[in-house]
Amino acid sequence: MSSPAGRRPGACPAAEVLGHEYDHYDPAFALDPHGEYAKLRATCPVAYTESYGGYYVLSRFEDIEAVYKEPHNFSSFPTDTPPTPGHTRPLIPLEVDPPDHLHYRRIVDRHFGPKFIKTLEPAVRAYAAGLVETMAEKREFDFIAEFAEPYPSAVFLNLVGIEFDTQLRDQLCQWSGAILHTTTTGAHHGDVAAQQAVRTQAAKELYRFLRGVYEARLEERREDFISILIDADFAGERKLSREEILEFAYVVVLAGLDTVTTALGFSFLHLARRPDLQDRIAADPSLIPTAVEEFLRYEAIVHAGRTVLQPRTLSGVELRPGDRLVVPLAAAHRDPEAFDQPDEIIIDRQPNRHIAFGAGNHRCLGSHLARLEMHVAFEEIFKRITRFSLPEHAELHAHGGQTRSLATLPFRAWRDD
Repeated sequence: MSSPAGRRPGACPAAEVLGHEYDHYDPAFALDPHGEYAKLRATCPVAYTESYGGYYVLSRFEDIEAVYKEPHNFSSFPTDTPPTPGHTRPLIPLEVDPPDHLHYRRIVDRHFGPKFIKTLEPAVRAYAAGLVETMAEKREFDFIAEFAEPYPSAVFLNLVGIEFDTQLRDQLCQWSGAILHTTTTGAHHGDVAAQQAVRTQAAKELYRFLRGVYEARLEERREDFISILIDADFAGERKLSREEILEFAYVVVLAGLDTVTTALGFSFLHLARRPDLQDRIAADPSLIPTAVEEFLRYEAIVHAGRTVLQPRTLSGVELRPGDRLVVPLAAAHRDPEAFDQPDEIIIDRQPNRHIAFGAGNHRCLGSHLARLEMHVAFEEIFKRITRFSLPEHAELHAHGGQTRSLATLPFRAWRDD
């Protein structure tokens, strides 16, 4: 594919609208990007930035949803911006386009369907309840470190059939954070070479771990994800290679850990700031399902990249094959053309047509598991901690990258009013 040929007619420079180049790795932007997305939506819905080799930033719901639903026009490879050096083949199934994408998804769709995911609920609830008990005892803590990170990691260990181990759980968190955010491990924002080195090293270590699980399952199958991949057929024609299985597992780790961690972090940040919403949910837990959907909409975290395959016009800008673009869901979900009062948290919002789990053929494989984890987390926290708050003068920091994530969330298991 060719590289972008510079700004197309009709696409305005993001720097002129924002006063600086668009940079999704900027921690300040990652903490609260919504004001900048509003500026782009209003005056520059298809903006061009020189950052990271040059690409287009979409900010309207209609355009972003169209990109997700048109894999024949927009390739998912590579999904990260800038692409990781040496990233020469699509990750399975995240970056695979049709028709191969469908064959990979058919292998595991049943394993991630509602019926199977429901069987995980007792273990998921036990992990959540144990962490909540510790939080209640500590009274003041970092919500990310005490709950949002370890919780989905423990669930993943269960999914791949590995006996729970605290040290391994924490190691998974470290690897995923380094790969997706880089700044979590000392590579400072702006030092692109150092960030890429951190990502590469963490990826190698995660692959080494997954290779060990794979080799163990070759010797002894279990009722787990990697065993299913080993025994699966691709399109009824062949077995998956070791590389395909490891890539599949790698994607599941990153998607399964980071997204739930981040969604929980932002959800409880906003709840901690809103005693009125806390009280409504505590008084009526039946609001939890719609509240979860609303927080998924309100603070969407995925910042996916696409490569244009066919000429396509979006918001008056004609994009050409080889052009790179990003489709930040945080921009789509605050679009007033798609949502009434988009900047308000309405915990009983219905309907809620958010696309936090994507759309089209690349709709998130793990959406049912993520929803289960979110629902259980809300239920268990509100059973034990019905009133909570942020410490006075709490400082918040975020990581940017392929997903936005809170670095820490100072938290109190009580509030004064």
